[in-house]
Amino acid sequence: MLELAPETAADRLVRRQRLAERRAGPLVIVHRGAAAFAPENTLQAYASAMDHGADGVEVDVRRTADGVLVLFHDDTLERLTHGLGAVSEITARELLALEPRSAYGRPLGGTPPSFVQLLDLARQRAMLLHLDLKEPGLETEIAQWLEAADCWDHVVAVNEPNATALRADPRLPPLLRYKVPGLYAGRLDLDPEAVQTALNQPGDMILVDDPRVATRVLGRPAYEPVPLVRLFLITRRPPPEMPAVADATFNAARHLAALAGQINVHSESALLALLQAPVPDPVTGAEAATRQQARAARIVERAWAADRLGEQGRKSRAVVRALERVVRERTAHPDWRYHGLDAALAARALGRLGSTGSAAVLVDAFRRLRSEPEPGTVPELPGYPATWAELRWRVHLFPALGDLRSRAARRFLRQYVAMNEAARAWGPPLFEEATRALLRQNVAWDEIARLLASPNSAVRGTALIECLDEGNEERRLALRAAAPWALSLPRARTLPVRGASPTPIELPWLPPSGDAAQ
Repeated sequence: MLELAPETAADRLVRRQRLAERRAGPLVIVHRGAAAFAPENTLQAYASAMDHGADGVEVDVRRTADGVLVLFHDDTLERLTHGLGAVSEITARELLALEPRSAYGRPLGGTPPSFVQLLDLARQRAMLLHLDLKEPGLETEIAQWLEAADCWDHVVAVNEPNATALRADPRLPPLLRYKVPGLYAGRLDLDPEAVQTALNQPGDMILVDDPRVATRVLGRPAYEPVPLVRLFLITRRPPPEMPAVADATFNAARHLAALAGQINVHSESALLALLQAPVPDPVTGAEAATRQQARAARIVERAWAADRLGEQGRKSRAVVRALERVVRERTAHPDWRYHGLDAALAARALGRLGSTGSAAVLVDAFRRLRSEPEPGTVPELPGYPATWAELRWRVHLFPALGDLRSRAARRFLRQYVAMNEAARAWGPPLFEEATRALLRQNVAWDEIARLLASPNSAVRGTALIECLDEGNEERRLALRAAAPWALSLPRARTLPVRGASPTPIELPWLPPSGDAAQ
């Protein structure tokens, strides 16, 4: 178990004074940490947010299969890691062992910290917290840790879902109000006028993805780094009792672990056989549940095989053709977690392989999506329009197109970033992703300058931060022409996948004995 190290009375007094000063506002809260500097929801990202003038961070809390509270946003693993399934299906050790996925030349995932590590960092930095409990059943333990760490005063916001009891806890101080909805939407957090307008509104806080422009508008120091250190202790304690899971529940991670022990994972022919294996047809009636579980298992196997082929650089003609076929014929499933997952990772594999001739296949598959799909063609996703079920496909397609430097990819990406509201024909617009992908293509400085002057704030802001942090001669020229003020912002310091902020490196946080840790 991780336990917080003792805090002296003097340190506690200083921390509480700093918290009171921060709460006086206005507050800058950074969504999932400063992801331009380190992968989202990592200690490095939280520390970097504070280093660049923020007052606190928004974090996402989940529980692993062995009861560890960890910080991880997504319902599924595959956007940020090369794992499949959910955080709740694997142990903390298995989560830490997953390789982070990369996109646009940088890691997306990092070392997911535990909730105790978050509180340790929050105490060191007098860091305010916006808590988002991503699943039910976490409130009691979170309250226990907030009490043990004397961190109730750090909490300024708690999302309503899954947190009714926590929000009503008398130990929780009055929650603060956001001045406007999250400025990260449409990358308004990178528009000085939008940030200033938001700060002028009633309320206490603004929520951003990147703190640099808000820091500049508020006149705060642009960069004041503080070492990232570890103060918690490792002690033995039995893991908490977890509710039993029904045997009939499909567990993607366990299914793949068993599969990996049955085949040669480095054999192209074995992986191709998995990729090309037929998917059971859906049925209705008494056999429907069993058949859908079999379909989920086959989809996961195909997605896993596609990912392995891409990571192993298997670019034979047979592999490319098989991956393209999966992209064209993505598999439907009533559970959105599996719907089209095979095609999504087949697209990423084609991008990883640099199969430029496949760009037209990806674009064609994307264009076949419609804003009002026929009934039964997409799964139900409670609370969201039907097109959200296809979001996974689009999220993975843009990084793949960014890797495929070709005329077909470049033409489509240019058209997409110019669409504005017309892009909703394919569901929730992904202008940030499309802009990053376009900037991975061969584009001249004048086209970059046009992106920097786009009327679409998501395109404009994404282009600005990409040009600043991933600068080259063309991008610097474009910035000088279209947004010279941005050149005074501090650049993100590129970090290794499992490294730390500019100072000490984060170490693994599980004890070698294999005991559960918090």
